[in-house]
Amino acid sequence: MAEPKKEYKFFGKVLQTNDSTYETYPVNVLTEDSENIIVRLPQGEEVALNKIYYFETIPVEFKEKIHYEVKSHIILGEMDLSDNRKEQLLKFFYHYAPIEIETIKADIEKVIESLSNQILKDITKSIYDRYKEDFYLYPAATKFHHAYISGLAYHTHSMLKLAEGFFKVYPFLSVDLVNAGIILHDICKIFEFDSYEGSEYTIKGKLIGHITMGASMVESVAKELGYENEEEPMLLQHIIISHHYYGNFGSPRKPNIAEALIIHFIDNIDSKTTVLGEELNLVEVGHLTGSIGVLERERYYKHKLTNE
Repeated sequence: MAEPKKEYKFFGKVLQTNDSTYETYPVNVLTEDSENIIVRLPQGEEVALNKIYYFETIPVEFKEKIHYEVKSHIILGEMDLSDNRKEQLLKFFYHYAPIEIETIKADIEKVIESLSNQILKDITKSIYDRYKEDFYLYPAATKFHHAYISGLAYHTHSMLKLAEGFFKVYPFLSVDLVNAGIILHDICKIFEFDSYEGSEYTIKGKLIGHITMGASMVESVAKELGYENEEEPMLLQHIIISHHYYGNFGSPRKPNIAEALIIHFIDNIDSKTTVLGEELNLVEVGHLTGSIGVLERERYYKHKLTNE
């Protein structure tokens, strides 16, 4: 039992809020120690469902049960925490990408710094620097692929790794253009979804979408940087608007430059193969997966040579 008057500080995820006629109202919280507790917030102060907060509380007895009266609370996103600590919390409370944020961040930023075309580098770095906090939190989709926290960064990082093989085989490709296009092709998904936890599409996401928003962002940033009349912004915009290839998947144009075509292929490979790997992990050797939506609802056999 908690000691009366002793201050208790902890991270917790809000599971449920409840009405009350008292000066405080009860909130069900899951703590980092896997405890389900009730904290009491003053009327008028609010918390959001499914969000992580840092609570400073004092235990109080309420109807012969221990509740925790909140003295202060702050949402996770407004706290200055290391990437490792934030990642630890997100992995505990949510479905999280199978990655180490510090590792992929270092890899992605190394690619950005390696861009030799100054125009591509300036545009890519400007957009990345503005939105990198959300870039490492948001999913890449709500349900089809990489639909979990940090899925967007995981997907982008995997695409950059896949591209390395294409550069070795097809030397006519512009390394700078492919890498910049990969980093920017989905970045406006941070505006397409309402949050990074349990995301739903925003009205803007439904009516405009990340493809149109991404192309507009490149145009806007290029103009800010004085590059509006250069060819590079146009090439980046073409990559963004064509990476889904088919109009019914959101692309108003098909790829008409080599780099856009390669990014479409890489995007398609990673989105579908990642889901396939996740589905194979759910079944035993000798069994078929369930039908997989992104693979035309086919079922795949897990054979004895499959690497675990």
